This record gives sequence, C-alpha cells and structure tokens, in this order.
Amino acid sequence: MTQVKVCPDCHTEYFSHIEHCADCGAVLLPPGEFKKFQEEKRQCMEKIVDSAVAVRDGDLKWMDELYHVLIDSGIPCTVSADTGCKKGCCGNPYKLLVSSRDAESAIMKIEEYCRTIHPELESSEKMLSQGKCPACSSPVKADFIECPDCGLTLLIIE
Repeated sequence: MTQVKVCPDCHTEYFSHIEHCADCGAVLLPPGEFKKFQEEKRQCMEKIVDSAVAVRDGDLKWMDELYHVLIDSGIPCTVSADTGCKKGCCGNPYKLLVSSRDAESAIMKIEEYCRTIHPELESSEKMLSQGKCPACSSPVKADFIECPDCGLTLLIIE
C-alpha cells in the first residue's frame, strides 16, 4: 500500500513524495497529521469568542475568506451580521470578531494574508516611503491624502 499525503485546504490526495498541493500550494500532510489538523480546526471553530472585538468588516464573501484564514491559523473567530438600517448607508454589514486577547495576532495574520494575495502592496509601500506616488512616481509628501498629479488616494481617513 502506497502512503499518501493530503492537502489541508482542498483535501486532495497526493503521492507521498510530493510536498505541496498543485492547486493551492499548501504543504501536504500525512494522513495522521491531516486528521489531527482537522480536529484542531474543528475545535477552533467551536470555541466561543469572549470579549469580542471586530478586526475587520466587509461583505460576507471577504469575511468568510478571512474567517478561514484565522481558523486555519488556530485563531478562534466568528462572523457577525449587523443589519443596520437596511438602506445600505450604514457601512459594511458583516464583522469579523475575535477575542480581545487574539486581536493583535489576528490583525497580523490578516495583513500577512493580504500581502500574499496582493504582492504589489510591498512595492507601493516602498515607493511611498521614498516619497513617490505608487501610480505615477510623482513626488509626494508623507502627509498627502492624494497624489497632486494623478489623484491616487494615498491616505485613507476613517
């Protein structure tokens, strides 16, 4: 019987000599480790989030994606729906909640994830730190809200 490895994300089985999933790039696990990972994930999903704080808000699809990023990292979380006024003027209706003691690590994990799906963020931040607009390379100062040449928003004020 040939030993296999399993992708922890998409559950695809591979031959034992393969290290990474061809579809999502995740590190493959032997069956025993995969079962342990699944059990830890299930327990993390069932944990009650106490002293909850919102670390992100957005549409349901984005909150679900970030929820799975945190759960896969072992950070208990939940998504909360805030119906608001139902007119669409009260902001994003979904919030990603974590325990206050996990907030800092959750934010770091989300930022790390965003950098993997948007690698251009690093080069944009580098250009800004050099006093250049990431879109047009015009000179900008650190306190500029938008680029005077191309109008790119450089600073978001909430």
